[in-house]
This record gives sequence, C-alpha cells and structure tokens, in this order.
Amino acid sequence: MKFPSIHSVVKGASQTFLRWPLVILMAILATAFCIRAVSKSDEDYDLYFWYRNVIASAYLGMMLSIALTVLAERRKFGRGFRVGLQGAALVVVVLYYFSLPDHFTTQAAIRFVLYALGLHWLIACIAFSAGENNGFWVFNKKLFLRILTSVLYTTVLYIGLALALLAINQLFKVNINGRLYTYIWFVLVGVFNTWFFLSGFPAGYESPAVIADYPRGLKIFTQFVLLPILTVYLLILYAYLFRIIFTATWPYSWVVYLVLGFSVAGILAMLLVWPLREDENNKWISGYARFFYFALFPLIVMLFIAIFKRMGAYGITELRYFVLLLAMWLLFIVVYFLVSTRKSIRLVPLSLCVAAFLVSFGPWGSAAVSLYSQQQRLKALLVKNKILVDGKVSGVAQQIPLEDRKEITDITRYIVEVHDYRVLQPWFRENLDNLLQNPSRHAYYSRNNSADASEALLKAMKVEPANGWPYGQNVDSVTTVYEQDRFFVNLKSDENIAVPVKGYDVLIREIQVSSKDLSAAEFRIDKYTFSCHLDTSGLRLTLKPGKDPALVVDLSPVVTAAGFEQALGSYNLPVEIMTLDGENNQWAGRLVLEFFSGISKNGKKRIGSLKGDLLMRKK
Repeated sequence: MKFPSIHSVVKGASQTFLRWPLVILMAILATAFCIRAVSKSDEDYDLYFWYRNVIASAYLGMMLSIALTVLAERRKFGRGFRVGLQGAALVVVVLYYFSLPDHFTTQAAIRFVLYALGLHWLIACIAFSAGENNGFWVFNKKLFLRILTSVLYTTVLYIGLALALLAINQLFKVNINGRLYTYIWFVLVGVFNTWFFLSGFPAGYESPAVIADYPRGLKIFTQFVLLPILTVYLLILYAYLFRIIFTATWPYSWVVYLVLGFSVAGILAMLLVWPLREDENNKWISGYARFFYFALFPLIVMLFIAIFKRMGAYGITELRYFVLLLAMWLLFIVVYFLVSTRKSIRLVPLSLCVAAFLVSFGPWGSAAVSLYSQQQRLKALLVKNKILVDGKVSGVAQQIPLEDRKEITDITRYIVEVHDYRVLQPWFRENLDNLLQNPSRHAYYSRNNSADASEALLKAMKVEPANGWPYGQNVDSVTTVYEQDRFFVNLKSDENIAVPVKGYDVLIREIQVSSKDLSAAEFRIDKYTFSCHLDTSGLRLTLKPGKDPALVVDLSPVVTAAGFEQALGSYNLPVEIMTLDGENNQWAGRLVLEFFSGISKNGKKRIGSLKGDLLMRKK
C-alpha cells in the first residue's frame, strides 16, 4: 500500500482550495466564530447573536457558492464569469447578514432552514437538464457516498484526538480545558470535513446512456430491505384506512406524519432503484413503482382529511402550513410520475427547491399565512366577547366563557412567541412597547420573556389567562385543570431539617403519588406490599397493605394551614406543618411532605400530586 506523501496532500489541498476558495474561506470564518461563541460568557447576548448571524450567513454562503460553482463548471463558463458569480454570492450573503435581527426570532430560524434546504436541493439538480436522468443519478450517488466518507473520517479523527487528550490528562495529570474538545470538534467539522468533502466532489458531469456500475450493496438494500419494509407499512396504513371507513371515525392527526414519512421514504426508494428499471432481470421494478404511486392516492386523501380537520379546529400554524405544503407536493409528484410520459427524477429536488424558496417570503409564505389565520381566529373571539370594538381593544372587563379564554390565551401566546407582540399594535390605542416596558428580546434564552409579554397583552384585554392540560380523573369524568386554579407548596429550603425516626421501623424515601396514576407508588415491608393512592377528594393519601385495612393520612390540615389567599400561588411551609400522621389498628405512619400541588375550584381544594418521605411502624 502506497501512503500519500506530504507533497501530494498539500498539492491536493491547494487544488481543492483553488476550485472552492469562497466555500473554504466561509467554512473557516464560520468555524472561527463557532469557537469564539462558545468561549464568550452566556450573558453577552448581543455578541452571541452577532456570532450566530455570521455563522448562519457563512453556512448559506457556502451552499450558494457550491451551487454556482457547479453551474459554472457544467456550463463551462469563463474564468471572469465564474469570478463574477462568486462575487454575486458574496454580495447576497452580506445582504442576508444585514437582514437578520439582532436577537432570536422563530421566523428568522424558519427562513434559515428553508434557505439551507433549498440550496442543498439546488446543488443536487442545478447541473442537469430534465432529460439527463442517468447523469443526475450518478452525480448524486457520488455526492452521497462522499458525504458518508467525510462523516466517517471526521468522526474517527475526532474520537482519536479526544481519546489522546483524555490519555494525556489521565496519565500525565495535565489540566486540559474541557472546551478544547469542543474547539477540536468545530475545527474538524467546519474546516477538515468541508475541505475533505470538497476534495472528492465530482469533477465530471457526464450523463451516461446506461448505468453499468450500480452498487451491489445498494441494490441488495433497496430490493430486499427497503422495499419490503415499505410494503409492510403500506399494509398497515391501508388497514387503518379501512378501519376509518368501517367505523366512520375521523383519522388521528398522528397519521399525518406517518403517511408523509412513508411517502417520502417510498419516493426516495423509487429514486434509488431508478437505474434498475431498464435491467432485464428487474423489469418488475417499473410495475412496483406504478403500483406504489397508485397506492398512495387513498392515503393522500386520508392525509388531506386529517390536515383540514386540524386546521378547521385550530387554524393554520407554521407546522400545519408545512405539513399541508408537503401533502400538496406529494400529490403533485404522484400525479406527475403516473401521467408523464418522459419522467424526470430531477423534478423531485427541483420542485422542493422552488417550494422552499417561494414559501420563505410574501403573503403566500408560511409566516404571513399562519399569522393571518391566527389573527382572524383571535379577532373573531375578541369581537364575540365584545373585547374588540370598532377595531380597538375596549379594555372593559367582560364575562368570558372558559373555553373562549383558553383559546384567546393560546392564540395570544402563539402570536407573541412566533410573530412578536408588535403585530397586534393596530388593535391597541396605547403603545405596546410602553405597555410591556420593552421586555427583553432575548427569548432564545428564556421563554419567560415572551410569556410576560403575552400576559401583559391579556391583562390589557381584561382576559384572565387560562392554560389547560389533562390533570387527572375525578369520580365520574376526566377533569381539565387550568393554571390559574393551581397551587404549589414546597418545604422551606432554608431550614436545617432533621426528621425524627424514633418509634418507627422503616423509612421509605421520596414517595411520589399522582391522582392521574392508578398506582403511582408501591413499596414493601416484610411480607406486606403497599400501594399508594390519592383518593377522589384528593385530600387523603391511602396506603393499602394488600387485603388488610388501609392506612389513611389526612392531607387537609396542611392545605388548611397553607392559608391560600389566591387560587394560583406558590408557598413555602415549615416542616412542622408539612408533617402528617396517620394510623389504624395495625399500622402507624408519618408523612413528611417535600412538595405537593393541586387545584382550587369553587372554594374546594384537592391535591393532585405529592412527594415526600414516609415513616412506617407495625403495631
């Protein structure tokens, strides 16, 4: 085996740099800022987001530069035109950087993901025309294998260097800064991985008439692993479809992701086996592909029903927008491959690329459509409850039904967290910046900032917040509990707590019980197995030792002693109050509560969950 010389390595690296100068320079820039970002204090928010913006811009610049280089090489543009294209890419990156906010926003993050995906798909298809299926397939096969090789080399190299540092630390007692491991990872992923990947980037863009070197391992994997798995999932989805038809029930929203995942995996499998369609021994693949696309139609109908059912109930959000977009794209691809006489597999990444760029902006984009949908829902609720009068918030307290309060709360918080509270400014007479006292914009570090802003808006609208989640079961039905009805009680942390154990036989640490669990905790003492339950009133803890009489600990004294002045609250009580005793003819117990929470409804209180230590003694 001939090992490469240093001269050949340097020569290869320099040739790679000359072919991809802007890509490598941006990779180095992004790596430097990644290292700088992790070395800065977490409190330096402004610099942190400046670094993030540089990294994001550099990454997109790398992808754009690769795409334009591939285009220039494929079309054999002159050197001057190639330099002009790279200069244009650099200008676009700088403009993108200056368009970014100086703080985290959900919309900026979504646009970054869309641009990144769009550019990846652009690289996959920009070098070939519609009729060059074989060239497109071979090119992307080489790209895929090069990516796997690069990831393998980078991972092995990092593990080796990390273990070397660990060995130096353990054997020679050299103090190594833990951040050095992170720095090495950034350098390897950002610089080495990029340079190594580009060194093997396909240099030719030929389109052979026949693909003779189809990988045997890929053939075995697709024919004997991937396609059978897809068939099994197809049968499962059809069984569920028949269940829907026979029971006349709406499909669950979860099936949306399963159908989308199955369909995308199936289309990818059809692309992987595309060259085998012309093989005499694999003519069945063409028939299977046609069957697969026909079989997708009923599933797509189920998919649209599930999507529109969810949108009809809760409106459009970014996630539902993208799910609907993928469903429409899936329908388009299925129809195309069934109807078209000259099928182009290049259309798959090309259509995804166009869609990604189109939905990133404009009134048809994900941000505008989602915001409009949720604003209309919120407006209808505010008008219905006479909160919004003549286009302005009246500020007059109204009696609002609980379900309406919950929807108003949820929509307001969604708009504030995802689209910023300022989009609601036209509905308010007062300036929202003054009303909210300019809350911190760095919501990336804490959701409390956006929560505070939404609470302030709800207060200005005279709407009592309502956050609902399934809480448990009462005697006859499932109860929904809202945040404004909850209380939280903790053992005071500033006390030097020593729990007396005299007179008891055993200590059971950290018993945890919840009203929504049928058997939240069990423990054993000798031959007795105890199960712990909160009864239906929620103010008694019942310990059942098998068939023997239950031991009941009355929790009402600690609830009474808390002296709740409001339904929603957090309290800290001393250990004397948080200690409760209970006994029967056979057992004596002492419960030292560490924490409990519950609800208060119409003056009645119940504990929903608790945690504490339990002392037990057999009489």
